[in-house]
Amino acid sequence: MNPIAARENFKNAVMIFENAFKDVTNVVEAFKLTQSSLRIEQPISATTTLYPFPILKNQNNAAGTIFNTELRLNMQDTFVPTEVGLFVALPTSSTDAAYRLHSYPNQAVFANAVQMRTLYNGQLIISVNNYQYTYSWDAQRHWVTNQTQATAAFGPGSPEDQNNFADDGFYPMQPYVLFGGAQNVEVSLRVPVAPTAVDANSRLIAIFRGVLGQNSTPVS
Repeated sequence: MNPIAARENFKNAVMIFENAFKDVTNVVEAFKLTQSSLRIEQPISATTTLYPFPILKNQNNAAGTIFNTELRLNMQDTFVPTEVGLFVALPTSSTDAAYRLHSYPNQAVFANAVQMRTLYNGQLIISVNNYQYTYSWDAQRHWVTNQTQATAAFGPGSPEDQNNFADDGFYPMQPYVLFGGAQNVEVSLRVPVAPTAVDANSRLIAIFRGVLGQNSTPVS
């Protein structure tokens, strides 16, 4: 992402807000439009082929909670995603906040890395108010294996995976869609088969980067 692309993303997001809120004269000022992110996390399971990503702060994940590293949307806000990222992670517990994201399942990190590859053969599905916006969005576009890779546990003489998370694992969201706190927003990853085995505490993480409208009127 560079400043020119970021500016174009913002301008396009403003157009989405203007189309959705035609009675508002200046949406940038009215809703304090600013760059923001949503981060939704789900436990990786050996028994499921559908991973929903609930975006609101009042919606629990499959673990029956909201992890402390998630970033959810307030019901009174709206959000236009301009980039989508998909990652895997291996926290040490449900409250660990020192873990890192991985842009692919590295065998030096995940004991069940090979089985986790099924996640990247899935498709991301986004629907708002029962209208489906993405068809056949392949998760493979989010897989990034860079030149430097961890080949053993992180430590002296064993580097971490090389990643630049300004770009790695993210893909532009075109055309744009608007997530409203009062809307029926459904985001999920459907995989062809469930992993046959998973690491304890492993997670699938979706990150949406975009433009947030604070205290904006619900969109029907």
